[in-house]
Amino acid sequence: MQFYRNTWFGEYLYPVCDWEEPGCEIVCNMTSTYDTLDEKTFCFSRAIKSYDDIEFFIKLDDDSFVDMGYILKLLRNNTGSGRPVYISDHTRLEDEENPDVLDNVLYGNGKFYMFNRNLVNCLDTELKYHGPRNEDLVFGGMVNSGCGEQNVDYIQEDDNFIWHKQYTNKNKDINLGYIANH
Repeated sequence: MQFYRNTWFGEYLYPVCDWEEPGCEIVCNMTSTYDTLDEKTFCFSRAIKSYDDIEFFIKLDDDSFVDMGYILKLLRNNTGSGRPVYISDHTRLEDEENPDVLDNVLYGNGKFYMFNRNLVNCLDTELKYHGPRNEDLVFGGMVNSGCGEQNVDYIQEDDNFIWHKQYTNKNKDINLGYIANH
């Protein structure tokens, strides 16, 4: 977390944490594991509905980094949109256990997605499905169920400005990955 607080977006950071600690804006649950990340997604999606004065949100994995100029360009191009905006590396996944809710839903790659207030306002944060699921697929399901795929502007991200696990640019090469014993 300290790494991100020391970057350009530190003052805009609203961390979603598993437990109370200094700097945590949203605390979701005490037992977050890979299998419960979908629950954490519901938690932060419900919480950000109350951030009425914020037009855009970014969901970023803790091992990802995004270029500030790219974010500013996305903001300039999409501020004031009258429609829900969802920026990511979108894909689809078959989910035969949840054919009416999650099967072939368009959703964003978890390393980065950016979305506007209009999307937050129509998210279905009460979405029901069977079994633990990929949190990004669940977010896409909330978008589809609440907003309707045809009503959302899906914008493809530019991976030239988003680094996942490894930041390599000019003369810098930084491993952003998880340190197991930290």
